[in-house]
Amino acid sequence: MIDLLNLTFQGNPALRSQAQLVQASQAEIRGANWQFFPTPSVSVEQVNASQNDSSYNSKDGRVLTLRLQQPLWTGGRLTAGVGRAEAGMAAAQAQMEETRQQLALRTIQAWGEWKAGQQKLAALRGSVQTHQKLVALIQRRIDGGVSALADEVLAQGRLEQTLADAMAAQSQLTAALAKLESLTGQRVADEQVSAYSVAAVEPVGQLAALLDNAWLNSPTAMKLRAQVRQQELDVEIRKAQLLPEVYARAEHQQGSFTSFGPSSANRFFIGLSATPGAGLSALSGVDAAVARLQSFQSELDATRRSLIEQVSLEHVSALTQAQRRLSLRSGLSSTQAMVDSWDRQFLAGRKTWVEVMNAARELAQAQTALAEVEVGYVVATWRLAVLAEGVPAIISGLGAPIQATPASNPMRP
Repeated sequence: MIDLLNLTFQGNPALRSQAQLVQASQAEIRGANWQFFPTPSVSVEQVNASQNDSSYNSKDGRVLTLRLQQPLWTGGRLTAGVGRAEAGMAAAQAQMEETRQQLALRTIQAWGEWKAGQQKLAALRGSVQTHQKLVALIQRRIDGGVSALADEVLAQGRLEQTLADAMAAQSQLTAALAKLESLTGQRVADEQVSAYSVAAVEPVGQLAALLDNAWLNSPTAMKLRAQVRQQELDVEIRKAQLLPEVYARAEHQQGSFTSFGPSSANRFFIGLSATPGAGLSALSGVDAAVARLQSFQSELDATRRSLIEQVSLEHVSALTQAQRRLSLRSGLSSTQAMVDSWDRQFLAGRKTWVEVMNAARELAQAQTALAEVEVGYVVATWRLAVLAEGVPAIISGLGAPIQATPASNPMRP
C-alpha cells in the first residue's frame, strides 16, 4: 500500500500547488523580517515658479532628497507581522499534509473497491462454472427421462443471474481502476495493482488512544490552529495600528528652492506618526478581526467533533469486519461441504434439484460476502492508521502496527 500511496503523491498537481503556497509563505516571512530594517526613499522635485513668488527664490528649481527612515517603536506591529507570517507558513504546510491525507484515504478506498471487485469476480466466475456444470448435468438427466424440464429452466435462470452478478463485479473492478488512474495520473492495469501486496494493519488499538493520536496528528486541526494563531496576531496588528509609531529619519538634500547656487544639507529627525484611518474604521477593523478569530475557534471545535465521529466509525468498522470474517470463514467451509454433500444426495435421490441450486447460490453469496469483509477489514485498518498516525508516519513505516498511547492534548473534551 505504501508504494501505491507514493505513486499517488508523485507529481500530484494538488500537492504541487500546496508546495508552491508553502514557498510563498516562506517569502512572506522574509518580507515580514525586512520590515525591521530602514526604509530608503528618494524624491526629485522641479518647480517652475513665477518671478514674484517669494517662496521659490532659486533659479535652479530642482531638489533631490534622499531619505532613510527606521522604525523605533510600532506597538508590537512588526513582531506580530513576523509571527503572523510564520503561522501562515504553518497553515500552508498543514494544508499540504491535509491534501496528502485526503489523497491517501481516497487511494486506500479505491484499492479496496478494486480488491473487493477482483475477489468477487473470481468467486462469481467459479460459480458460473459450477452452474454451467449443473445445467449440463440436468440436461443429461432430462434427456434420460429422469428429471423434469422445469429443472432445466431453473438452472438456466440461476446461470443467467450469476453471469449478471459477474458482470457487475467486472464493472466495479473497472470503475475502481479508473479511480486509481485518476489518483495516480497514469495508466494502471490489474497486474500492476495485484503487485501491491496489502495486509491489514494490526493491532487496531483502543479507541481512546486512537482519538488522542488522531487529534494530535490531524493536519486539518494543525491548519486551523495555525489559522487561529494568525487571527490572534492579526488582532494585535490592528490594535497596534491605533497607536502612534516612533521613527528616526536621516535625510540628505541636494539643491534648494530658496537659495541660489549649489547647496546640500544633511538632517536627522526623530518623529511620531499615527494613521488610524478614516473615522472609527480602525476600531471596526479590530472588531472584524476578533469575529474572524472566534469563527476559526468554532471551526476548530467542529473539526474535533467531526474527527471523533470519523475515527469512531472506522474503529467500529474494523472491529465488526474482524468478527464477521471469522464467522464467514467458518460458514464458507460449512457451505462448501454442504454443496458437495447435496450433489451426491441429489444423485442418490435424497435431495431435490431446487435444494441443489439453492446450495450453489448460497456458496457464491458466502464467497462474495467473505471477499467484501476481508477487504473491508484491511481498508478500515489502513484508514485508521492514516487518521491516527498521519501520512508521514505511515510512509516512513512508523504507522504499522498502530501502538496508540494516550496523548497530552486529548481530543476528548
